[in-house]
Amino acid sequence: MTGIRRIKRLGRCNHSLPTASTNLSHLNQDIDQGKTLYHTFNHFQAAQTITVKQSRLIPPVVVDLGELVGIIYRSDKGQPGQPQAYIHFMQDPPRLVSNVEGTQLYIVGGSYRVTHRGIEG
Repeated sequence: MTGIRRIKRLGRCNHSLPTASTNLSHLNQDIDQGKTLYHTFNHFQAAQTITVKQSRLIPPVVVDLGELVGIIYRSDKGQPGQPQAYIHFMQDPPRLVSNVEGTQLYIVGGSYRVTHRGIEG
């Protein structure tokens, strides 16, 4: 089923606003977790950590483009500096959706995870 979908939002939590130090602490934890996942996936440490300006929120209205049955990506996992192409077919395919402008893709749903063996699920 393709078309326009409205993403359901989960209930709101009424928590106090985090402080700058709390945000920095969570950011540092996320960076550490990201470095660990990078090492687990690639079997070597990341050469650098970079900051990317990108919206982190999926829009409330997206265009459903269909099932994402597979992913093809290039990585140098296990062989630093020697990237090769990997193809992964999804067992429980997520949906591929875009913003209404058609300028940003998102992967929604499915059941997969990133492990030392690659993308599983």
